[in-house]
Amino acid sequence: MQAGLELFGTVGYARTSVRGLSAAASLNSRYFYESFSSREDLLYSVYQRIVGDIFTEAARAVANETTIEGQARAGLLAAWTEVTGDRRKARIVAIEVVGVSERLERVRRENRHALAQLTADNAMSLAGKGVRLRLDPVLTARFLMGGVVEILHDWISDDLDMSSEQVVEHFTAFFAAAASAAVAPSAS
Repeated sequence: MQAGLELFGTVGYARTSVRGLSAAASLNSRYFYESFSSREDLLYSVYQRIVGDIFTEAARAVANETTIEGQARAGLLAAWTEVTGDRRKARIVAIEVVGVSERLERVRRENRHALAQLTADNAMSLAGKGVRLRLDPVLTARFLMGGVVEILHDWISDDLDMSSEQVVEHFTAFFAAAASAAVAPSAS
């Protein structure tokens, strides 16, 4: 797993061989196949571990927040810090898993949808019962998550001249504005 994180996250999936992974792990290639059926299988496992860590950190961060803006800021800061704290993780999440296989595309979509659902559920729990919506919270969260991944790609490409704090403040403003826009005006 460490060799996969290192090589997929630096030289990339396409330029990483089983022989290279085995050498990086100081193992014979036959040991690779005792744990993984292919390079893609290892990439899948490395990616899922990274995403699991992102979910864990974001969930932990929002647990004690009582406002939508507070939850957005805490969750986004935790997730952004987790994925950008190790450039290899960011590259795997935003670049290396894209287009590899239908299996990885499916899991990428499932992960984005799960994170969007968690975001929407948290916002709805804070909004309370009886709130009328004019925008679907899950669709809105999916839209915003896609933007976060695109900005992550810009960050990896050194095409983003902002601190992490500035990026998170922008994300927070977008997520809070979207939550506000999703609520229909009260019928007074």
